[in-house]
Amino acid sequence: MKTATFTVRMQVEEDQDINPLYLCEELQASLNSMYRYLYSDTGEYSDNRILGYKFEYDSFVPFIAKEKY
Repeated sequence: MKTATFTVRMQVEEDQDINPLYLCEELQASLNSMYRYLYSDTGEYSDNRILGYKFEYDSFVPFIAKEKY
């Protein structure tokens, strides 16, 4: 098995919340439908899964040039 980290920057309106648990559930459903297969040698299904998440609001400050350089 290999492990990967997937980072996404999302933008939502100020009055809307982000539900990281819901996003994990949706990603897990996608993994289940796209990457679930039966190993012919063992008869077992692949075990792809979301292991956890780290959620924080972005403190990134965008740079917008006031003039061309």
